Order: sequence, then C-alpha cells, then structure tokens
Amino acid sequence: MIEKLDYTLPIELAPKVWWVGYVIPDDPFQCHVYLIENGKDSIIIDPGSKITWKVTRKKILKIMPLENIKYIICHHQDPDITAAVEDLLSEIGTQNRFVVTHWRTAVLLKHYNWGIDFYKIEKHNWKLKAKDIELEFIFTPYMHFAGAFCTYYKKDKILFSSDIFGAFTDSFKLFAEDKEEYFKQIKPFFMHYMPSKEVVNYGLSNIEKKDIDLIAPQHGSIIKKELIPYIIKGLKELDVGLYTEFYCYGDAKKLLKAFDIISKLYEELLFFQNGLYDELNKIIKDSKELFEIKKIIFITNIDNEMAVFNSFLKTPIELGKKDIKPFIDTLLKQKSKIYLSDKIGDIDLKKNFLIYSFIVYDKNKNKEGIGYILFDKDFKLKDVDLEILKKFEKILSILFIKEKNYYKIEKYKESLEKRAIHDELTGLYNRYFLDSIVDKEVEKAKRYGYPLSVIMIDLDDFKKVNDNFGHDVGDLVLKDFSSILKNNLRKSDIVIRYGGEEFLVLMPFTTKESAKKVLEKIQKILHNKSIVLDSTTILSYTFSAGISQYKKDDSLDSLIKRADMLMYKAKRDGKDMITL
Repeated sequence: MIEKLDYTLPIELAPKVWWVGYVIPDDPFQCHVYLIENGKDSIIIDPGSKITWKVTRKKILKIMPLENIKYIICHHQDPDITAAVEDLLSEIGTQNRFVVTHWRTAVLLKHYNWGIDFYKIEKHNWKLKAKDIELEFIFTPYMHFAGAFCTYYKKDKILFSSDIFGAFTDSFKLFAEDKEEYFKQIKPFFMHYMPSKEVVNYGLSNIEKKDIDLIAPQHGSIIKKELIPYIIKGLKELDVGLYTEFYCYGDAKKLLKAFDIISKLYEELLFFQNGLYDELNKIIKDSKELFEIKKIIFITNIDNEMAVFNSFLKTPIELGKKDIKPFIDTLLKQKSKIYLSDKIGDIDLKKNFLIYSFIVYDKNKNKEGIGYILFDKDFKLKDVDLEILKKFEKILSILFIKEKNYYKIEKYKESLEKRAIHDELTGLYNRYFLDSIVDKEVEKAKRYGYPLSVIMIDLDDFKKVNDNFGHDVGDLVLKDFSSILKNNLRKSDIVIRYGGEEFLVLMPFTTKESAKKVLEKIQKILHNKSIVLDSTTILSYTFSAGISQYKKDDSLDSLIKRADMLMYKAKRDGKDMITL
C-alpha cells in the first residue's frame, strides 16, 4: 500500500535526513530541498528559489534553528536552487559558513556578492567532513553544466543527484511508485536537457560505483532502491541531445515524440521498399500525435515533363511538358513558408489548405522539386511545429528522391521494353515479341480448345510505292495501314509488323471464317480511301492475306507457314484478295 504523506510538513527520508521542499501548484517541474540535521554543522542541499524559500524556511524551523546551517551545497548556479541563499544568509549571517560547490560554479556564484566563503570540493579531495558526517562528491561533468556533481551520503546510502534523475511530472509524488511510469517522466527531461549520450553514460558510470539505496533528485520524485537499476539502464540506452536537434524550446514532450518518430523514420529509410505512396501515408499516420497532416505532395520534372507524386494517388500524375522552375522561384521569393492556396501548379485542390512548402534538394544541393505538407486551413502552426517540420523536410526529401529515381528507372525500363518489342515506325509489336510472347497463345489454344486464327498480310506492289514516291511515302503508307489495323481489330488481337510490308495478326477465339469477315471490312475501308500527297497526286493501296486456323498439334511456325502460303496464293490469284 502506498503511504500517504503530508507534504505541508518536513518528511524524514532517513534518520535526520529531511525533505523540506515546497509543492509548487500546477508545476510539472518541482524543485526539492533537502536538509541533513547535524547540530551546528547542519547541511542544506540546493536551498531553493524565492518561490519555495518561505515554505522551506518554516519546515526547517520545525526541525531546528536556521542558525544551525553551516554548509550550503549548491550543485549548480541556477536560480531555482540559489535564489534562496540571499534570504537564508540575511537571517543567519555569513560567518563560519560555506557554500559547497565546484570551482566552475563558484566563479559564477561570486557575482551575487554574498560575502560567504566557498568550499570548493575539488580542493578537498571531493569530500566534506562535518562532525561525524562525511559526504562524498561525484563528478558528473556537463550533465547540467561544466562543473556538475552529485552528493553521496555513504552512511544512509543516499545520492542527492541534483538535475540527474529529474523528471517532468503531471502530478506531484515525492516517491516514484512505478519504475516504467517514472522512466517515462524522466525521458523527456533527459532527452531534451542532457547534451550527449557520452556525457550521460560517463556520469552514470561514476554514480554506479556507489552503493545507493535512495536517489533524491532536485526535480521529479525520489527513487527507491528497487527502481534504480531499471532507470539507470534505461538512461544509459537513451538517445539524448534533443536540445541540439531543435532550436526552440516549445513543448518538450512534443519534441520528444517528434524525436522518436523522426528517429524511427530514419531507421526505416534504410529499408524503404514499399513505395512512396505507402511511406507517405505511414508518415501521416505516425505523426498524428504531433499534428494532423492531410496530404503530402511533390512536384518535380522528369525528362522535362512535370510530374506530381502524392499521398492520395498510388500512381504519379504526369502533367506534360512544363517547367517547374517558376514554381521554385516563387517559393524562394516568399518571406514565409506558410501560405493559403487552393491550387498547386495546375492541380486544383478544391478546398483551401494551410500549406507548408519546401524545396527538395539532392546531396549536391541541386533542386529536385517542391514538397507540400497540407494541413486543415484552420490549423495554426506554432514555432515548435515549424522546428519539427524542418526535420521532416529532410526525411521526406530523401524518400521522394529515392522514389523519383526509382520511377525514372522504371520508366526507362518500360521505354526499353517498349522499344525492344515494338516496331519504331508503326508502333506495332515486332518479331522479338513474336518469338518471346506469342508462342504462348498457341499453347493456350491447344490447352483450352478454343479457335485461333493466324493471318499473314502483305501490301500489294509496295516496292513500286517506294520506287515511284520515295521511302518517306512508303513509311506514310505503313503507318496508315498500321493505324487502320489497330482501329479495327480487338484489344485481344495481336498485330505484328513481321518485316518490311508484311504484317502478322493472331486472333484468339476466332475461326478463319470470322477472321476473314474482319479483313473484308478492312478491305472496304481501303477501297474507299486514298492518301493525298499533294494537289495532283492521290495514292491508293491494297493488301493480300492468307488465314490459317489452329489444328491439333499445330505449332506457331506451322500456322505462320500455312498463312504465308495462302497469302502468296492470294497474290498469285490477282492480289487484293483473302485466301483461306
């Protein structure tokens, strides 16, 4: 059962060791004061501030006269522990009294001009002997400031730890009750306050050399023996230095959450493989505890064409030949990074958003595009939010550049594939596609027993077209005929430029009679059209075709050979004919 304590009274932590602090209302950062009762050599540890001294004074007087205080330990120079010294000395005087501290602190405290002598711990072998009491001092440099130290009372195994083990607490508890809960309260204070992991671990390693039953910090709650190993282990593993990551103070808990999210995102960058769409939506989800992002959008140029990557469509939008430079120049000229808009480029967002915009740079400082983080139009970005978003910029930029490069590679691969299997002049499939893909269509017709027709087409007298009008006109005829084929055949039909003026068509689920009807329709189209070359020259052309249909044990080669033979028969029989 948790003991109920009366915080209006001094509380004895060990024989003649007292907590004499003041519970400041609605303050998450309580400042504790401790007293070691030792006759006329009594010791006050971190006497407190102008806010706390009035209550602390009354509590001390319940124990002993103020005049019994001989030693005033100041672990550091901040006003939350030193402001009360002047009030104390105004009552008890300075004669035969000492401020116990490190020389680096004494250099600053002398400017208060208290008229009191300093007991500099480094000059006394890091110890203080007062009657039968001996205190040891543990050097913990830079855990608060250059000369930071703690005080260890070996007799009762108490560590007076100053800022170390301090915490932000939602409600006051003199004693920490749950190790995990208290560590959560320590975490934001340490991560924001302590400068580096090396500094923290050096100080903690010095502390661990002592046999400690109780840690009495200046802030937070007092830590009992059973909680100490867990908390020290957690602090040694903690990533600190949050203050160096963010320039504003702001909300320490929010900065801590941001630090956790950002650290996690950097780790995930190493294994980025889900695609930008999924990653952006994961960032939006993870950051909900910080602020509610509506959308994330990037505008960039790829091969001189503007493209938009975003968190709401899996496939990038390509906007055609546009220059992104004016958008970037406009952004650079803006005094503020925040503005309202209902358009980004040519994309109509339909509603107004609060937009945080930034330029995406690659590692060589080249401008790769613009990033937009969209919030609800009524959302107010605070200084702390802007600090966090500055950190998000880099992560989002890395993700985007990776995706952009991946997208460019995929586009290039698609282009290569298209060129590899497509005829450059007509846009139809080429012989490579026939060899690598089409053979499977024959296998499927064989397996499932559906009709498959193969058509071989040759343009009649095409050599004369080239000889009389030139190869440019010949190319024009080939493209014209290819267009007619594409427009009059089904999507499931496969049309191949077989070579020169020859075309091969595979028609699944089609008998040769049905295939012939399709070709007859194309024949009529050609009979009723002509190509006008100039005001005096009109060119018409025809084709001859042979159609074969799949029979048992046919191969693609045998089907093509039969269709080819039938096509030549059509030519011999007078051209402009279709033979089955």
